[in-house]
Amino acid sequence: MAYRNTLATEARKDARRRTILGAATGLFGSYGYHSTTVPMIVAESNSSVGSFYAHFRNKEDVFAAVLETIRQKVAEVINQANASQPDPLSQIPAAVESLFLFLAENPKDARILIVESSGLSPRLEQARRAILHQQAEQVCHSFELASDAIFVADPAIAARCLVGAVFESLYSWLEQSPTDRPPVAEVARAVADYNSRAIRR
Repeated sequence: MAYRNTLATEARKDARRRTILGAATGLFGSYGYHSTTVPMIVAESNSSVGSFYAHFRNKEDVFAAVLETIRQKVAEVINQANASQPDPLSQIPAAVESLFLFLAENPKDARILIVESSGLSPRLEQARRAILHQQAEQVCHSFELASDAIFVADPAIAARCLVGAVFESLYSWLEQSPTDRPPVAEVARAVADYNSRAIRR
């Protein structure tokens, strides 16, 4: 019985933590890091101050956890895109397009990753850079697998350029008025196509 209670308690704690993280993601994505406060997160998550501090030390701590959640989601998107393409050369545009579409469909995650996490603190900058590095590493791996079909003098530099192009293109798209910007699928395809053409022999 004690074991069951422990499992149930841990499940409740995990659910509460996820609820707080979800509320924090929405607020950070809507209002930004500096304008979001711990009381706002507590209220949005229908939680308590004590519950918040049982899971996180402060606002920076919860923001770091939000970034880690985004990192996991982005990694899953890329992994699924790669798994859907047996040809390494096809993995690159598929991953680019999938990442673009995912972030466009989750604009709060995109804003947190691209805008809000930049230059906040050494810890948060390191977390943001880790996400970008992870994406570049995955692209670099695809370059290596498709080395016979592409021309890339330095795979690591080319991978960083590709990842940077995706994020910059997405940021520009998000900044446009929803009534004026082109369809997201069209832009995602164009970004993927352009980057693919740039590396082909």
